[in-house]
Amino acid sequence: MAPQINSRGGTSISAKVLKIMGLFSGVQIVTIICSIIRTKLVAIWLGPVGMGLFGLYNSVLDTISGVTQIGTGTGVVRELAVSPRKNLPKLVTVVRRWGWGLGLAGALLTLLLSPVLSSVTFGDGDHIWGFMILSAAVLLLTLSNTEGAVFQGLKRYKSLAKATVGGAIAGLALSVPMYYFWGLDSVIPSLLVYALATWICRGLFREKVARPDQPIGARDTLLTGRSFAMLGLYMTITVFATNAVSYIFMSYLNRVAGTETAGLYQAGFTLVNRYVGLVLVAIGMEYLPRLSEVSHSPHRIELFLTHEITLIMLVMFPVVTVFITADELIVRLLYDRPFLVMLPFVTWAVIGTVFRAWSWCLAYVILAKSDGVTYLVTELLSAAVAIGLNIIFYNRWGIAGLGYAYTVWYLFYLTEIWVVCRKRYRLTVRRNAIMFPAAVFLICAGAAICRSIAGWGGGLPFVMISLIVSAVGLRQLLGLSFRDMFEKFVRPAKKV
Repeated sequence: MAPQINSRGGTSISAKVLKIMGLFSGVQIVTIICSIIRTKLVAIWLGPVGMGLFGLYNSVLDTISGVTQIGTGTGVVRELAVSPRKNLPKLVTVVRRWGWGLGLAGALLTLLLSPVLSSVTFGDGDHIWGFMILSAAVLLLTLSNTEGAVFQGLKRYKSLAKATVGGAIAGLALSVPMYYFWGLDSVIPSLLVYALATWICRGLFREKVARPDQPIGARDTLLTGRSFAMLGLYMTITVFATNAVSYIFMSYLNRVAGTETAGLYQAGFTLVNRYVGLVLVAIGMEYLPRLSEVSHSPHRIELFLTHEITLIMLVMFPVVTVFITADELIVRLLYDRPFLVMLPFVTWAVIGTVFRAWSWCLAYVILAKSDGVTYLVTELLSAAVAIGLNIIFYNRWGIAGLGYAYTVWYLFYLTEIWVVCRKRYRLTVRRNAIMFPAAVFLICAGAAICRSIAGWGGGLPFVMISLIVSAVGLRQLLGLSFRDMFEKFVRPAKKV
């Protein structure tokens, strides 16, 4: 079933991953609860139109914020992880300066493009002021992401967890009255408030590092930042392309099917990508720094890659089967009755998260090796395929077709990344780490078919199977008793 890691080092790695996963699963649960409350209130008080507006504005915000991540994201995490300790004060100072510079540039870009964004997104000039206000959110998000990268690169996971939880709770508390009293007019102010709350909380837990031994001038800031900015540049282009795909397709749906349909798609995409994806966020928090530290050793990369694929599949297996079986209940809980239309999309897209998790483990190998050009090419090709599949499948099968497109898209992406890692880096994984994810996908697909035929009762046996397989597999992989697993996984989450 799961590949064995019998050495003490492998067991130690598994235990560490599980502990950090417990910590950030707790964080994600808190932020998701806040998001559930937020989404539920928006669905009730603002309806599908409000969800559509949130989706459209968020697409623009994410797209422009992605441009400002050139020096404040993955490149920073990798550079901090591999840098000698003596170089950290200078590097952290340079990173924060880049964050301010890029944040201000992004805000100015949003201001200048406001008329164009309003025309392209809504087909009129009535939303220019909304985009102008969002320019402040671009700056705040860039500064917040900069501090988040510093936390992650320095492996200050507890500080990052506290800041994230604080920002989520504060943002929710401030925005709820806006939804109730202002209705649709609350969309822009609430987005700004969330960005402000996140920035303030990241600042409260900001990592204090020693001052650099020598003053750092503008030229030195640029030269030092170049070490992480090159990878950041490629990441910026890829993130921009990914977010642009979402923006373009949301605009397409808004024009051909209306804001309500766009809102339904956005709600379903959020449900699948964010709520199911919390597992990826939790594990990935320490995966990139750990992989970057051994990027020079093909053998250790193969060991970590095989381990990560197995671990993430053991965790994802029951999550996916539960979502498939209880899809209607989950949609009713998180949204409202009118959103049940998106059930076919949710059911089939959630199966695609198996491919998403599998390909995600492989893609981080490219980043750990700082192979920016390769990452750029693979992501741009994936983005082009994604938007093509969305349009073709939607026109053919409607909202359900978007679920099929999501799964086919990540199957393509998995194949693409697999070929790159195999041919370019000569990487291999153990056979069980190939067969096990494939079996997980087939079982989850079977659960979806039985669920559609026999209702939730048809999916229940698959939930039981997945829970048993994952519990036994984790015990086998980690070399821990069920009591030890509780101590390392559940308790850390409770402390958040």
